[in-house]
Amino acid sequence: MRHIAAVIVAAGLVLTGCSTVKSKDIRTSGMSAGFVVTVDDNEQRAVATASLRSGTLTYVDLGDGESISVTGSGAPQQLRRQKSLGTINYTSRLNDVLNAGTEITFALQRDSANESAPKSTVALPERVHLTAPTNSTTYSRQQPVPIRFETAPTDQQTILSWSGSCVTQGRMILTPGASSTVIPAGMLKANTTTTSASPGQAATRCSVEITLTREVEGRLDPAFKDGSVRAQAVSKRSIVSTP
Repeated sequence: MRHIAAVIVAAGLVLTGCSTVKSKDIRTSGMSAGFVVTVDDNEQRAVATASLRSGTLTYVDLGDGESISVTGSGAPQQLRRQKSLGTINYTSRLNDVLNAGTEITFALQRDSANESAPKSTVALPERVHLTAPTNSTTYSRQQPVPIRFETAPTDQQTILSWSGSCVTQGRMILTPGASSTVIPAGMLKANTTTTSASPGQAATRCSVEITLTREVEGRLDPAFKDGSVRAQAVSKRSIVSTP
């Protein structure tokens, strides 16, 4: 059984092409940081996620005495390490309810031999809440899909995207200040790629996830080589797409 598990993990590493390296071998100035805090309209608390990389596909594994914490409107919270198929992320659901404009700070604490990066900051965007379409509603790809959402007035950019096994992925950038739009008839395009469930045949009917995202960029601590710190508000609904 151990041999089978090892084969599965090895296969996953080959597929992802990812690897890990111990942090003791990497200076902070050689790290690329990816910090994201997400507010979902179905959740009362935000989720913070962090990753550190050395190169494109090599993830940094923090050692003893090192940690990543995040601070919102309450006390700092240490992110928990998660490893899967060669990737390492640090994540936590924040304890406090966070409103738009709340400043979030990611802090990397390193050992005494390396420089810490205590201040990567970003402010939360205004929340979004899709009111149309509703979950499980069926739409032909030959008809428009109405989009309506609730939000406070803002000029922050909002992106509408969609994905599903029977359609090609797509997105629209909405006009600042908008609270409604429509996916025009024919814009949900059939995906002609065959599926493993039906060899030789492409799916014609499937669930399509509609996602509304509002995202803002923050300021990354200058101790890092490069990277980003972002905050996003997200609302998702699932419709049924037919020919």
